[in-house]
Amino acid sequence: MASDDEEKALQSAVLQNVQSILRARRRAERDLLHVKEALEEETRILELLNTTGAMLASKLELQVVIQAVTDAATQLSGAEFGAFFYTARGPEAGVFPLYTLSGAPREAFEGLGHPAETPLFAPTFNGERTIRLADVRADPRYGRKGPHYGMPPGHLPVRSYLAVPVVARSGEVLGALLFGHRECGVFTERSERLIVGIAAQAAIAIDNARLYEQAKQAAEERARLLEAERVTCTELERVSRLKDEFLATLSHELRTPLNAVLGWSELLLSRTTVDADTRRGLETIARNARSQTQLIEDLLDMNRIVSGKIRLDVQPVELVPIIEAALESMGPSAAAKSIAIKKTMAPDASPMIGDPNRLQQIVWNLLSNAVKFTPKGGSIDVTLRRVGSHVEISIQDTGMGIAPEFLPHLFERFRQADSSLTRRFGGLGIGLSIVKHLVELHGGSITAESRGSGKGATFVVSLPLRAVREVDGPGEPSPANHGPERRAPDVSLQGIKVLVVDDEHDALDLLKVVLTGASAEVVIASSADEGVALLKDSHPDVIVSDIGMPDRDGYEFIRQVRGLTSAGGGKTPAIALTAFARSEDRTRAMLAGYQVHVSKPIEPRELVATVKSLAESRVDRGG
Repeated sequence: MASDDEEKALQSAVLQNVQSILRARRRAERDLLHVKEALEEETRILELLNTTGAMLASKLELQVVIQAVTDAATQLSGAEFGAFFYTARGPEAGVFPLYTLSGAPREAFEGLGHPAETPLFAPTFNGERTIRLADVRADPRYGRKGPHYGMPPGHLPVRSYLAVPVVARSGEVLGALLFGHRECGVFTERSERLIVGIAAQAAIAIDNARLYEQAKQAAEERARLLEAERVTCTELERVSRLKDEFLATLSHELRTPLNAVLGWSELLLSRTTVDADTRRGLETIARNARSQTQLIEDLLDMNRIVSGKIRLDVQPVELVPIIEAALESMGPSAAAKSIAIKKTMAPDASPMIGDPNRLQQIVWNLLSNAVKFTPKGGSIDVTLRRVGSHVEISIQDTGMGIAPEFLPHLFERFRQADSSLTRRFGGLGIGLSIVKHLVELHGGSITAESRGSGKGATFVVSLPLRAVREVDGPGEPSPANHGPERRAPDVSLQGIKVLVVDDEHDALDLLKVVLTGASAEVVIASSADEGVALLKDSHPDVIVSDIGMPDRDGYEFIRQVRGLTSAGGGKTPAIALTAFARSEDRTRAMLAGYQVHVSKPIEPRELVATVKSLAESRVDRGG
């Protein structure tokens, strides 16, 4: 048997072994706990890094991206607070104001100013390197260049300091991540590596966010510009519409009195009992009324040109009759100034492809200019000839000529050689601009030559025999004619009854005299309602109606007429006689139910011929 001493020794050894085992177990448990804690910390860090990386990859809003970076880096570093100073853009580039904060109120940084200017912070903001200090107060740069001795009054206490630059792939310093803690030695080499990695990710995310912001701003700017353009276009359309309406109203108001002036003068001229002086006076009145009418047409044409609404009615054209018609229409004006007109027409100079009405307008305008600027007793030579694949129309006068300095501006709108109050010649300065545009629409060109003031001028229009420039889109067709009308032959309206509807008493009187003078039976009405009533009672062969009437206009009138039965006059042919002379006015009249649209001022013989034609067409149709 073992002695008591031996037993005690054995027990002591066993106890020591047990204690050793227990201590080893406790150490193992502590180590396991440390490993577990380290693993949990690593897991937390990985999860935070993954979350941050996913967020940086998915978010494009700059504020959201930088705030997320600041929050994540503050947690990963173990800092009490973190801040991101983001580089300013534009005029203040190079300044790094505080952008985002984590773990501290913004008020704590109010006195910090621009840390990039201080020795301690400058290397980071210059993108040179990361700075990690266990105790910021031990650094020789600390406190230099006050007031940054330590930190500004009210700032959080800082001992541990970590600063990491955020640099783009281009090398641009985007900003800096700054972290602080009141205790020493908080930031480790590992935490520094983590923050440097996050800073690299942040730089990419900030680049992407910037691109997104730029694209967003560009899209917003595009949207703003498109909206501004839409508003501008709407306003321009409104202004254009108001301008068109104003010109239509102006045309109406000017044509209405001219209708009476020109109509009565033509009517009186047709009488054989007029003495020479009276005839000369009436011819002067008619000539000037036509000039005023042409000014109105020129204004409307210029508006059509500016709006791109002129189109050509292209067809084979014989130029000789067109030039002859223009010469005939200008004959009275030339005779009044004793101007001799000589013409030379080459037989091989036509046919060509073009718009006969617009071609006549070109020749008439040039002849009108030549007559206007040629003094009494002067001469005008008109030549038509073929030059290769083109035809040339030359109009040469012995007039006042053109100053050399004005020649380059001759075809500009509203330009006149003499625009003073004492100028000798009238006009708006748009006729030649219209001519140039019409010539170019035909694929041709126009030139002007003059040896100087007082030495006359020569205008040469060159037109291709075949090619005509296409005019895309909707536009206004050429008017029926330009310049004074060629006289229609005398026509009798014997046996034809005409209903005339117009609210203007002067117009009614003129139309009644014109039509009765041609042996028509005339019934007059001064309103649309009266016209409908008389239509049912009088059964006319033709209706002549004004458009611009109060209460119910000519459109409403003809629509009501077309709603009547045939026996009630619903199929009676009708002429829209109006001072509204735009293309859309003609179209609207046709759509409303008129067969013919005639612009004021009227040519009495033309009106009579039109009434006769409509009455005969009704008979032919068995109306």
